[in-house]
Amino acid sequence: MANAMKVVRLGREYIKPSSPTPLHLRNFKLSLLDQLAPSVYASMVFFYPMEHSHGHPKIEARHRVEYLKKSLSPFLTDFYPFAGRIKDHVSIDCNDAGVAFSMAHVNTRLNDFLKQPNANALKHLLPVDIESRNMRMVGDDDHHQLAHVQTNTFECGGMALGICWSHKITDGGTVSAFMRGWSDIASCSGNRVIPEYLASSLFPPMDSSITQDSLNLRMDRTSTRRFVFEASKIAELRTRGASQDVSRPTRVEVVSSLLWKCATKASRANSRDKRYSVMSQSMNIRKRTTPPLPSTTIGNLVGYYVAKMEDNNNNICMCDLVAKQRQGKTEAINNYAKKLQGKDAYSVIRELFKEAGTLLRKEDVDFFKCLSTCGDGLYDAADFGWGKPIWQSLVSLGYKNTFALSQTRDRSGIEAWVTLSEDDMTIFERDLELLSFASSNSRVVEFFRGSSQDHHN
Repeated sequence: MANAMKVVRLGREYIKPSSPTPLHLRNFKLSLLDQLAPSVYASMVFFYPMEHSHGHPKIEARHRVEYLKKSLSPFLTDFYPFAGRIKDHVSIDCNDAGVAFSMAHVNTRLNDFLKQPNANALKHLLPVDIESRNMRMVGDDDHHQLAHVQTNTFECGGMALGICWSHKITDGGTVSAFMRGWSDIASCSGNRVIPEYLASSLFPPMDSSITQDSLNLRMDRTSTRRFVFEASKIAELRTRGASQDVSRPTRVEVVSSLLWKCATKASRANSRDKRYSVMSQSMNIRKRTTPPLPSTTIGNLVGYYVAKMEDNNNNICMCDLVAKQRQGKTEAINNYAKKLQGKDAYSVIRELFKEAGTLLRKEDVDFFKCLSTCGDGLYDAADFGWGKPIWQSLVSLGYKNTFALSQTRDRSGIEAWVTLSEDDMTIFERDLELLSFASSNSRVVEFFRGSSQDHHN
């Protein structure tokens, strides 16, 4: 299906804020964490069938596109930095140049696409080439934009909304605030998300001479697969992962620990050398600052922690891996998150990047990265008035040894996009321990049985 699918772009325009940004807000300062963020895109796709049950009216695809266009303009009045352009390594010029809004047609049915989602096919539903190192839009020299949007209309009338945000001011919390703010205006819910721009005052930027400590993440010969963990299987994993040190492990802790364990086994099976394994995971630090920041604070407000599997034992217990994660998180909160607000914040961050870079460069170390949007409530946030998305998905950048986790639509399960080397993936996707808890790329969702949705999509 993925090879036969074609996405034809029909046009593009720039949506500007409905009210001009005041002069005193035109120069938006990046925070220190924004400055050190990688020059890549955070990308997601939200899927909507032609019509929903539960009382939502049928809205034709062309009307949906118009709703999105019209609501984006007043939304950008509050979220004005996204309509600006990256000026330098210190600031954004909030010049109201607008968000690029593209429209495209897909020559297949939504139901067919969702039977077995394909990581490479997802990329065609995005307005930007996310694998471009220069964050350059295909066919466009302007690579300083903060957000790009693309509507993709399927033959059945279903729609996929692809969005790319610059990582320079975007993390999972920012994506959630962005989607809630936009959807509230589109659906006329009467609610209003007020973004907070406090990051640069809490984490002041360095001057323009600062250099980005980018990590050399590999993309060569990788393979990406999707795995789904149902609620009952996650409950079993939580029982396995519990110990005296961690009596109630989280869902993300146990799922990521299993992925880490099985990916490490695959790597060791393909190597003759003794290999150590570490996993880094991001965490939202909004609630860990002093004072805590509102959830709608815009920017890269994330910290990172590292868990180390130092023994070369493939039979390591799940509870030990969970405990290593919890220990790494606790140490990060005490030694990293709290120190970020001090005068030595830059030194603290540089040391963190230095440690990670050292581990990445070691030939006998497998370095895994895990990110999660499970707590961001994105299904609820992306209801524009015609119902929640039938599915939403992160889009993999193709970096080796990454796990990208998100909630299933009913919030009870977890989906994981796993990217490994091609050789490691061949072993990983056949791992019996993994497959006893996860299904491999199962159908996204059974559309509403008994409704016309079964026939039209």
